[in-house]
Amino acid sequence: MEKPCFETLFEPIKIGDIELSNRLAMAPMDMLFSTHDGFVTEQSIAWYTRRAKGGFGLIITEAIFATKMSYQFNFYKNFCLYNDLFISSLNTLVEAVHSFGAKIFAQLTIGLGRQGRSLDGTPAYAPSPIPYEVSAEMLPETFKPMLGSPELEKYMKGQTPREMTVEEIQSEQERYVEACVRAITAGFDGIEIHAPHGYLLHQFLSPRSNKRTDQYGGSLENRMRFLVEIAERTLEKVKNVIPVGVRMSAAEHMPGGLTLDEVKVVAKKLEDMGISYFNISDGCYEALKYFLPESIEHVKNHILKEAAELKSVLDIPIMTPSINDPALAEQAVREGITDIVELGRQSIADPDWPNKVKQGKTDEIRKCTRCLQCLMRMMSGLQPRCAVNPEVGFERYDQTLFQKRRKGAILPDSFVKWSLAQMIQVSK
Repeated sequence: MEKPCFETLFEPIKIGDIELSNRLAMAPMDMLFSTHDGFVTEQSIAWYTRRAKGGFGLIITEAIFATKMSYQFNFYKNFCLYNDLFISSLNTLVEAVHSFGAKIFAQLTIGLGRQGRSLDGTPAYAPSPIPYEVSAEMLPETFKPMLGSPELEKYMKGQTPREMTVEEIQSEQERYVEACVRAITAGFDGIEIHAPHGYLLHQFLSPRSNKRTDQYGGSLENRMRFLVEIAERTLEKVKNVIPVGVRMSAAEHMPGGLTLDEVKVVAKKLEDMGISYFNISDGCYEALKYFLPESIEHVKNHILKEAAELKSVLDIPIMTPSINDPALAEQAVREGITDIVELGRQSIADPDWPNKVKQGKTDEIRKCTRCLQCLMRMMSGLQPRCAVNPEVGFERYDQTLFQKRRKGAILPDSFVKWSLAQMIQVSK
């Protein structure tokens, strides 16, 4: 029997000046493998490198905290880049991923907003003092047996945040751009601005969570101002060195929330400013069943339709998540619905998904069952594991992930390009 062909998935594609070897990306996911204070560990390196070895052309990191202020309200463990001390370990991660031929983008966050929480009860900051609250009907079906458990209940309703001041908005933007420069020094191939899932930038965009009456609230133009200013400042600093993209939810799926039509306007504005790609997701923590689709039917009926809508107004590449079925992924790229397929939980279940598809061994893929055991462990404060992949969390014991080393002392390409750009700027 003739094996199915997946040629389109393995065509190269350019994002800015960076060429990816294929159309497959590992989605950004926090796996709790960093140290408690935001540094890379051997397990972190092995985790990302294992997916690069598995054939993904692009690896996107978990949300890296770009500012010290934002990290105060992190209730998971994430990488940080709010000072120079974090550069070295992140560079080791970048080198390890590069050694297996993949590119790696740093997803940088400016904060969690009302979805953040502090250990000492200090209120997080947000556009407006409105707490988030998750209703049972917006949970994935897999989560519903956990209703009433302490692990889930603490995520069902957030603390009431305080309103972020204009001075803080401006200051945090400056700190964010400083982190972008550190990402270049660390050798990352691209930067992704983090604005999905009901986090801080999403909260400013949404009329549900943004009730401000100043220049950052009210009309869509005002609500998008924070994101637009961050993109503008970032592009001004790094545009000619590495590509900059944005990740956003295609729609909020909550009454009175951010709509797909509004996201299309924001995305087009960002494209006109010069961002290099648009990475879509869906929903938010208050609409978790859209954020974490439980079936391929949901992907077809929501995410792919939203991708097609966004593709109709954008010329830059777009990335679309959760298309776990190889045939559907090939079709989506071939028909121009999306340019890059992004796998999250499926890359946990089987890091070799790209290689197996390329070799025509789709029957050997360990399929993600969308059971959400990985996320439920994280919500309980435990490192993720996987119901179908026993190596998850133990990749650091695989020494083949650490054997490929660059010969000699080589400065990161992005750092060299950045240094040259600064020299040219000074000489003008």
